[in-house]
Amino acid sequence: MGYESELMIMLLWATNTVEAVKEAWWLYAIGAFVTLFIIGGSLFFAYKAYVQSKELGMAKEDIKKAVISSVSFSILPSIGIFIGVITMAGFLGIALPWIRLSVLGALHYELMAADWATEGVNILNMSVENFVTIAFTMTIAIIWGSLFTLFLFKKYQSKVVDKATEKKGRSFGPFLFQSVFIGLVSAYFGDAFSRIFQYNTREIVDGAYTGTIIENSSFVPLIVFVISFLSMMGFDYLVKQKNVKWLENFQLSLSMVIGMASAVFLGMGGLF
Repeated sequence: MGYESELMIMLLWATNTVEAVKEAWWLYAIGAFVTLFIIGGSLFFAYKAYVQSKELGMAKEDIKKAVISSVSFSILPSIGIFIGVITMAGFLGIALPWIRLSVLGALHYELMAADWATEGVNILNMSVENFVTIAFTMTIAIIWGSLFTLFLFKKYQSKVVDKATEKKGRSFGPFLFQSVFIGLVSAYFGDAFSRIFQYNTREIVDGAYTGTIIENSSFVPLIVFVISFLSMMGFDYLVKQKNVKWLENFQLSLSMVIGMASAVFLGMGGLF
């Protein structure tokens, strides 16, 4: 993601208006190149996996099951990603969210990064410099995980991951990964719960921030969190207790879509 990010930011500086930047043909060209590159890589590795399965003598039924599982697991999360592109398009145009969400990352991280980079900025007062800052935050500033994986993960795996997952009765691997996941969930729950009491928003007058901070409170984030949690729990019950196996690869994606839909309906109903 690094080389196209550098090219994109240099071109951004060469453009006069932010609207011209957001809808520039070369930005769409970068998006098309990135998309084709990702699709090409996916097809290449899919072909290699198919060849390897033949060499291993895998049954056709197992291969078919793996393909269906992979395709289904890719399509539903793409719905959430598409919603994210639409959500960010009004502020950043289509091309930049398209480029970012086509490669690595997740909607909540990208929205968080964009929010941090746009403190005091809205759609009416955004400048090219603001857009460059957002593009930098969402592209170059996030490539380090990929670089770490590319150059250091093999060593990290042999030193940490393999030892953490050794099956000798003393493995702390399950506790390590479960703790990280629980910590991540707890962080989002804490953020949602805290907004019941207070969260700050910036006052907007005539499309511009005034600098005044408005103190608000809202039950919506917590309600959405609970709805998503209950949805995931319900799907997990259907898979494990009712043997609805086809739901296994759709649980997370369906829970995300249900959570997003509930947030929209709560907003439309006037609950803030």
